[in-house]
Amino acid sequence: MSLKDQWQAYHEENPQIYQLIEQFAQQVIDRGYKEYSIGIIWERLRWHLDIETRTAHTFKFPNNHRAYYARHWMEQHPEHPDFFRTCALRSEGEGGRRDEYGVHEDDDRYSGDEPEQPDLF
Repeated sequence: MSLKDQWQAYHEENPQIYQLIEQFAQQVIDRGYKEYSIGIIWERLRWHLDIETRTAHTFKFPNNHRAYYARHWMEQHPEHPDFFRTCALRSEGEGGRRDEYGVHEDDDRYSGDEPEQPDLF
């Protein structure tokens, strides 16, 4: 079973996960963010279900599902096409060369013209 198929099965079995992603993404948008990290929302989701609500059901949160949730959310919200930064999925045959940030060489959203960061350590 492919990673995408695994995600689809998980998504269908746990619709409340996507509902919470929707809720947390909307909170971020309401705060004025134009882009955000699915990783941060994913960890917020873990915190919410493990600590804040202490649900009787113990959810497993496979990190490899994050990319599919990010893409699904952006498909559902075409008004925010670049809200989550994504890169090519090797599991979907979209491999290729990437820079040190995981950005595919053909991704035109990243120009590589970022200012050089000072060495902090």
